[in-house]
Amino acid sequence: MFTKDSVTSLLSRANGGLRTIWTRWGLPLVGGVVFLAVVLAGNSGLNMEMNRIEAQKRADLTSLGSLLQTRLIRELGDVLSPIVGLNSYLVVRGGNLNRGEVNAILERLHGSVRHVQSFGIAVGTQIAYVYPVKGNEKLIGLDYRSVPGQWPSVRRTISGGTPVLLGPIPLVQGGSGLVYRVPVLHGGKYWGFISAVIDADSLIADAFQDVVPDNVELAVRGRDARGMRGGVFWGDPELFGRSGVELVEVDVPGGKWVIGMHALSSGLNERVWPLRVLVWVLAAFIGWGTYSLLAQRARLARLAMFDTLTGLPNRSLIEDRMNRAISTQRRNPATISALLFVDLDGFKRVNDQYGHRAGDAVLQGVAERASRAVRNVDSVGRWGGDELVVVLESTDRQKIPELIARVRHAVEAPLDYAGQSLKVGASIGSAIVPDDAESAGDLIRLADRRMYEDKHAKRRPGAKR
Repeated sequence: MFTKDSVTSLLSRANGGLRTIWTRWGLPLVGGVVFLAVVLAGNSGLNMEMNRIEAQKRADLTSLGSLLQTRLIRELGDVLSPIVGLNSYLVVRGGNLNRGEVNAILERLHGSVRHVQSFGIAVGTQIAYVYPVKGNEKLIGLDYRSVPGQWPSVRRTISGGTPVLLGPIPLVQGGSGLVYRVPVLHGGKYWGFISAVIDADSLIADAFQDVVPDNVELAVRGRDARGMRGGVFWGDPELFGRSGVELVEVDVPGGKWVIGMHALSSGLNERVWPLRVLVWVLAAFIGWGTYSLLAQRARLARLAMFDTLTGLPNRSLIEDRMNRAISTQRRNPATISALLFVDLDGFKRVNDQYGHRAGDAVLQGVAERASRAVRNVDSVGRWGGDELVVVLESTDRQKIPELIARVRHAVEAPLDYAGQSLKVGASIGSAIVPDDAESAGDLIRLADRRMYEDKHAKRRPGAKR
């Protein structure tokens, strides 16, 4: 069955254990938590900044893509729109063409339209007009039905009745290029078509000139206007397989092209790693600083409440425990508390004969033994010099003489120091709450007086020691 003393003893031990755990594990844990918090906060900040930079990079690519799309459509329109005018001329002539007039028109078009390598006009499926003739002699009189590589696309133009931009494809006259074919209709019936061979590299280079940053790679796919299903015909084909590629579609006659954009590595990760290392170093510094500060405060708090030599509660703390004992007794009048004032007899002689280090050893030994002689709920403190105070909380009146005897025995037991057996005596005075006094000051004064009475009594001839 638990008694009040046993419960109080358990609580006191628990408090002492908690203080030990806090000192040994709590303070390092707090330092570790601060370290991790700084690491997480620092890395989170760096990640947010990296994400912001990546988002800005994507936004820049999107903006660039819109600009490239606009410029490419405009450049392509500058090439194709004059051909629409030629189509109107052929429709108006109704097939009654003057060769000299047609050749003159083709010559003027060729001189005014950039990126076009050659023009051709087919009647039915056979080429009737070519400009320039030089280098394109193979086209004169060519019937596309005899060209397996191009006949399907020509047939597509004829059957569809709408302009189509194909290629780049291998050309009959040699080389490769984009081929733009516009069907010519007379009275709603197919008459022939206009074809223009366009230099893809020249067209795209002019469209992208002076607007692409050095850190951005570009490629264009959509051969035969097939969008992502078409092959890459300008730039690095592997670009479309990289991560972080931004895609922009461009409408062209008969389908779409796709511009792929990829920002080269800015070395951001390489620049961030030193910052991450700095975060870890800073976190370690702050974590260690926090631990050191708390440990220092704990040491200062202990110095403020405990005697540095003996480790016992000092006068300030022992007074607090005396007041606590008085408050406990007032809440429970059925209990009593007591105070013992202990003075070491012969301590000065030890100091004078063996030196102050020997005196310090005696004080440390007496403090340890006196603390073991009392209950866990009791407090032994150093009042000053060679004086100790023992606070007995919630004790039995009958047990006080026994506790005094135990303290006296503990103090007066010999101590070994440097091969010498050192011994001091103990003069002890006691005061009881509430019998003798109800304030800490009155208890001390009364116990101090009775301690001197005990000291004088032991000096009388025949007194037992």
